[in-house]
Amino acid sequence: MLSLKNIVKNYGEGENTVAALKGVSIDFRRNEFVSVLGPSGCGKTTLLNIVGGLDRYTSGDLVIEGKSTKNYSDKDWDAYRNNCIGFVFQSYNLIPHQSVLANVELALTISGISKAERRARAHAVLEKVGLKDQVHKKPNQLSGGQMQRVAIARALINNPEVILADEPTGALDTETSIQVMELLKEVAKDRLVIMVTHNPELAERYSTRIIRLLDGELVDDSMPYVEDDVKGDKVSRKPRMGYRTAFALSVRNLFSKKARTILTSIAGSIGIIGVALVLALSNGFNIYMTRMQTDTLSAYPLTISESSIDLSSFNEVYENEMVEKYPELDNIFVQGAFENLIGMLKSNKLSPEFLAYLQEMDPELYYALQYDYGFDMNKYVFSDITINDRGSFTAIDTIIQMIEHQYAAAIPPDFGSMGVTTGFVRSYVPTMAEMPAKQLIEEQYDVIAGEMPTFEKDDYNQLVLVVDKYNNISDITLFLLGYIGGDIDLSAAWGDSFHFDEIKEIDFDKLLNSKFYLADNDAAYIYDNVRNTYKNSIQPSEGADKSAFEELEVVGILRPKENATGVLDTGLAYSSALKEHVLEKNLETENQTIIEAAKNGEKGEVAVLNELSGQSTGMSVRALAGNSSPSKISIFAKDFDSKTAVKSHLDGWNAGKEEDDEDYIAYSDMMDMMFGMLNTMVDAVSYVLIAFTSISLVVSSVMIGIITYISVVERTKEIGVLRSLGASKFDIANVFNAETFLIGLFAGLIGIGVTYLLSIPLNLILGSLIANVGALVVLKPLHALILVVVSFVLTLIAGLIPANIASKKDPVVALRTE
Repeated sequence: MLSLKNIVKNYGEGENTVAALKGVSIDFRRNEFVSVLGPSGCGKTTLLNIVGGLDRYTSGDLVIEGKSTKNYSDKDWDAYRNNCIGFVFQSYNLIPHQSVLANVELALTISGISKAERRARAHAVLEKVGLKDQVHKKPNQLSGGQMQRVAIARALINNPEVILADEPTGALDTETSIQVMELLKEVAKDRLVIMVTHNPELAERYSTRIIRLLDGELVDDSMPYVEDDVKGDKVSRKPRMGYRTAFALSVRNLFSKKARTILTSIAGSIGIIGVALVLALSNGFNIYMTRMQTDTLSAYPLTISESSIDLSSFNEVYENEMVEKYPELDNIFVQGAFENLIGMLKSNKLSPEFLAYLQEMDPELYYALQYDYGFDMNKYVFSDITINDRGSFTAIDTIIQMIEHQYAAAIPPDFGSMGVTTGFVRSYVPTMAEMPAKQLIEEQYDVIAGEMPTFEKDDYNQLVLVVDKYNNISDITLFLLGYIGGDIDLSAAWGDSFHFDEIKEIDFDKLLNSKFYLADNDAAYIYDNVRNTYKNSIQPSEGADKSAFEELEVVGILRPKENATGVLDTGLAYSSALKEHVLEKNLETENQTIIEAAKNGEKGEVAVLNELSGQSTGMSVRALAGNSSPSKISIFAKDFDSKTAVKSHLDGWNAGKEEDDEDYIAYSDMMDMMFGMLNTMVDAVSYVLIAFTSISLVVSSVMIGIITYISVVERTKEIGVLRSLGASKFDIANVFNAETFLIGLFAGLIGIGVTYLLSIPLNLILGSLIANVGALVVLKPLHALILVVVSFVLTLIAGLIPANIASKKDPVVALRTE
């Protein structure tokens, strides 16, 4: 069954060539116990390794079942060792981190035998060698004789045709040696056993055939085999170590070195923690900004104006794309800054066709389409106020102008350079504001007193008072309501020239049903024949003629809901029905003299004097509510998806039109522009931080590659054992790839776990520093999963070189390594 034909084995090359075997030819019977004797260095072990397929002959031929092995591939040799050969080594070569049962099962595992069959056969062979009660022990818990019997059981488990024993009794005492020889003799009854030994007495006593070698040559054969006893080719199944086996070996090895495994995984997780925290912060800020956008969605609607400034092209004002940066020229180039500034001015033609197209939009996408006709409601709503203990009946806007004028007169000169102007003050003075739509107001506000306006056309006279979340209201609003008075002293020092009567609180009931009065142009503006100019209507409160005015009434008090960002500032608010009523009333008024004066005036305006402030203001036809065409349209989308759909509808109008076309409509999304810049900034910072923290990932990967190489060095003998059992180079590489995969997986899981733990105190700290910010460190599960994958992929890549080195190790050299 097994024949060596003129086998020659040389080591080294050229002048350094050493001949280990010199033309050895031996035929072996199918069942015999052969002992190979000879002095050290005569080629005994080399012969055994060649027969076992661990070493390759230089010339000659090894014939197995009548088939030459000259053309055997690595896979063929792996299959041969796994199916036909069982090794018994002098030093046992058991894998220390595997149990007795697992050591014995290993050859079957490499063969791909099922778990149930492996266990049954392993228990049977261990019982045969007298180790039935030692199956769960580790090798270091056994005696030398027991370990050798485990090695024999491992050699027998796959029912090989040939057992190769390399000095199996060399490390045993006499009694244990006899027990091992008796066991090998029993094994030799139904298979070929070839044993290398230095003990001629044991060889003479137990062997059926003794072969002696000297200086690499066969010098004696006690029972040479000359008959032809050749069978047909035996088909051997190609062994393949499953991934589960590779994982099991790696897991057991890692757990046998728990401290190093934990420290390595922690070191590898540092980079993951860094990247994960950056991603968590970036995601947290994005969530925060998204929440801010959601909260402020109604505060920044999509707007379409007759005239606007294209802020997106602001950066282009001072750019000159025709010239490269830092030119090596002696010329100075002129920028078209003025033309660029003019180019920023955009105009939209809000034609009846476009307005009709806008009305075709799905009403479910928005709360309201708010039309602005260019006039200020505060100019048409009158109130009774008290100044210096004297009552006046005049428009809210007139009162506000008076407050602005008084403030401007009191501002010290230095404050102007700080940007403190009357415009700055007006932004803080509560005036009347329009409520976009009932549904939006109901979603954002609670009615804490009275009732919600109906928003119906006939109920245009319903007003509401808006307070903040603390139920605060401005003293200016109470002044406009007439509940407190104000005093003006032009000779007083700055800061004391204007103040209101002191009041700490006021009941809801006193504010409900408060009256205001609506005027048309005829009542709001009167002509002063002495000064030859129009002026705001002002009457003393006592005896004021209010017959030309319509009553408006405060029907409810609103407060923002918890965690809601309201669309309204504190103060008075009215429905769109009042705006439409004012427009309709002024267009139908009998006395159109002020509108005609505006049409005929310079720049299409008429000057109107405010007697309280002494200032004149230019009023256009549109400012006098004399134009029914909207100057601005605000679209209050219900959510982000709806806003996207609204934009798509507007883009549909522009389809096929150029930006300079007359009918092209440019809309503004202030919120998108603001938060887009913030998102860009956050993303840029995140990319930079990720780039820096990724360096630690590379460093940890290199470290894991080095540690894997150390593991390869430490497990060199295990590599030799696995190869002797038929494991292929690919299987060996898989064992170490599995190890790096597991370390990477552990590192990734540790990194993600630590990140989630760190997010708790970090969110608490950030929450204490920034009010109402919520959680700013939020790691997405998807990011966590990706980082775990990145972790084990990087460690796999880092471990490829050590794994490749392991797979290429010579099994003979590996088995000799201590």
